Amino acid sequence: MNDLTWMRLAVREAARAMPYRTFENPRVGAVIVKNDEIIAKGYHEEFGKDHAEINAFKQVKNKSDLLGATLYVTLEPCSVKGKVGSCAEYIKNWGLKRVVVGNIDPNPSTNGKGIQILKSAGIVVDVLNSIESQALNPAFFYFFTRHMPYIQLKLALSKNGLVTGKLKKRSKLTDLQADIDIHKERGARSAIMIGSETFLTDKPMLTVRHINIRHQQPLKIIIDRRGRLQNKDFCFSTNWIIYTENEYFAKKHSYVKLMIDGLTGILADLGKQNIQSVMVEGGPTLMNSFLEQNLWQETLIYMTDKTLSFGGLKGISMVQQPKKEIRVGNAIKKIYANK
Repeated sequence: MNDLTWMRLAVREAARAMPYRTFENPRVGAVIVKNDEIIAKGYHEEFGKDHAEINAFKQVKNKSDLLGATLYVTLEPCSVKGKVGSCAEYIKNWGLKRVVVGNIDPNPSTNGKGIQILKSAGIVVDVLNSIESQALNPAFFYFFTRHMPYIQLKLALSKNGLVTGKLKKRSKLTDLQADIDIHKERGARSAIMIGSETFLTDKPMLTVRHINIRHQQPLKIIIDRRGRLQNKDFCFSTNWIIYTENEYFAKKHSYVKLMIDGLTGILADLGKQNIQSVMVEGGPTLMNSFLEQNLWQETLIYMTDKTLSFGGLKGISMVQQPKKEIRVGNAIKKIYANK
């Protein structure tokens, strides 16, 4: 078997990871090969826990089997200690002959430094520059190459394309199974964004529920251009940011920021705060602004089986065809990619 074949097996390991569990960490897989046989494999299972290479290492009962072996890993081993220590520093002492890397880590904290640590230890390192790791981790690669958050739009619609049956009144469309899927998507994001109208209508918690997560809850963001929320009896001081064009409102509270250069300026500001990804959950007016300005990377439409009477709020319309459709509970989940 050749390098590409072994790397595909490492990619298969990486794909076992759930994005809502790895959170802002990339999904990474590793396979250790000796004499054309796999002696261990592993993947990064959870944010803040052991990385793929370490999980594979722990599967090797007799550590002497590592002498002269080759490690295939989908992403460059990290060079910084972080939460679990530097993988490259660990790997250099295993006695490996060679390490094959799918992609160089775009995170500047590693970006080539992990490879240099391995080479300095006398290990042969080859980089395949494959596309699989980027496909598994679109938000991670987008953020560290563009320095802007990856934008995922999400909306639940009735069968006849409505968000609500009546204006300014919430309509529950998705069932529990679809809700669980939505919260898995939420759990993978650094932040959730809504407009002030959605907040006033739905009073959403904007938290990850229905699933267990061990990382922090996403940051909650509201776009409130006119400052409609400034006199609302609600505590926004913990884990909320409000962006507004109302200068008085912006000066009044530390969690309120003045909008500069519209949505583009907001995304630039979030990028400076190391917000890797944002799920925009509505309403349709805000989502259409992202679409019209081409400030999105992915859109999720949950087209439910429910029908609402006309006269309510109309949803968004996508001009392109979805790249994938999946049935989740009472909804067809349509996934669109901005190419």
